[in-house]
Amino acid sequence: MTFPIRSLCLCLMSLLLTGNLLAQRGDGSLYSSYGIGLINNDNVGHAARLGGTGVAVQSPYFLNLVNPASSIGIFGGYNFMVDADVKYQMMNIATTDENVDVNRTNLSHVAFWLKISNKSALNFGITPISSVDNSFMETTYFVGSDDPYSKLTKNYGDISKVYINYAYALHPRLSLGIRPYYAFGVINNNNSYAIEGNGDGSIDDFQLNIKNSYSGAGVDVGLQYVAYQNKDKKLLMGLVYQAPAYMVETISEEIQLSGSDTLLFESTGDKEKIDFYQTFKAGLSYQNKSWIFAADYTYKLFPDSWEDYIPAHQVNLGIEYVPISSGYRYPQKLSYAAGAYYDTGNYQFQNQAVDRWGLTAGIGIPIQGFTRLNLSYQFEKQGSTSLLSRETTHGIVLNINLADIWFQKVGYK
Repeated sequence: MTFPIRSLCLCLMSLLLTGNLLAQRGDGSLYSSYGIGLINNDNVGHAARLGGTGVAVQSPYFLNLVNPASSIGIFGGYNFMVDADVKYQMMNIATTDENVDVNRTNLSHVAFWLKISNKSALNFGITPISSVDNSFMETTYFVGSDDPYSKLTKNYGDISKVYINYAYALHPRLSLGIRPYYAFGVINNNNSYAIEGNGDGSIDDFQLNIKNSYSGAGVDVGLQYVAYQNKDKKLLMGLVYQAPAYMVETISEEIQLSGSDTLLFESTGDKEKIDFYQTFKAGLSYQNKSWIFAADYTYKLFPDSWEDYIPAHQVNLGIEYVPISSGYRYPQKLSYAAGAYYDTGNYQFQNQAVDRWGLTAGIGIPIQGFTRLNLSYQFEKQGSTSLLSRETTHGIVLNINLADIWFQKVGYK
């Protein structure tokens, strides 16, 4: 392995160990104020260019994180791979009262893949489960006081998972993948109360900070089956089940006067088990040397204890074209991808589901050896001003895919 690639791998490993991938600031989607926030849907890596598809996709040169069984389909003269996303997003949030633009950049996922044998592969990494990032202001009153207070609320944080994924070929046409993971995260709810006008001085300006800490474990299981194969043409089917994670939540609160470090109140609750959602996915794809056509269906089911959450249906479509993957001319080795998706929405506002839809497009650029850079554009719309807000997002994703040969000695005669 060359020195630059080894150095980049070490940098990504250090970020992986810190677990600090997402950077929320309290100025993102208003719909992330629901529960644990916006759910990630595994739309990272290769899937980000293909409209989020991947349940039945077996890419020979990209790591697919949608289906735990898919990593067995990677082949070539290498046995080690690193995959990471750097994402830039520009979001426009429009309400009936204002129009706000938000810009952000973050490292959204890191994954490492290792080929163990001709029938098995192992990969591990970290990826987000959900993210919270919003802020809003309202006027409120306290019992015993006639003075109105302006309340500024900032919610931010995320829940991520560190996983180990093992894939095994049960049969030349059937592969199984199991992905156990440890989930962790913190979601902060910071509230600043300031008296409006002169007031009677009965209650000073103060801050109420609530921290929700999460930890737990879960497992994702996937299957991929080659239903038809004729030379380089094949039809694949896939299934994925993401079981409800065993999660515990700890809530801590503190109240302090504004501009002072003195705490007026502090408490830390006991750990309590919380219910978690589950996901069912099914997919179909047709692939040959140059083309991938993929379609996925996802059903998300939420526990009854999650208020304002409803079962959601999602459809994803994706297509990729590689002129000649093993060609010698540079344009022949470029890959082109596009996709689209529609989600009926997993939460409701005023008894109306908040749906979302999006389009994706991308290009894969070979750099050196098996290393590729993939640049993709994402467009998404969610909600409307008649609900809470209309949110339009433009995103640019730089996917770094490094592949090389590890753990082999060079012999000389």
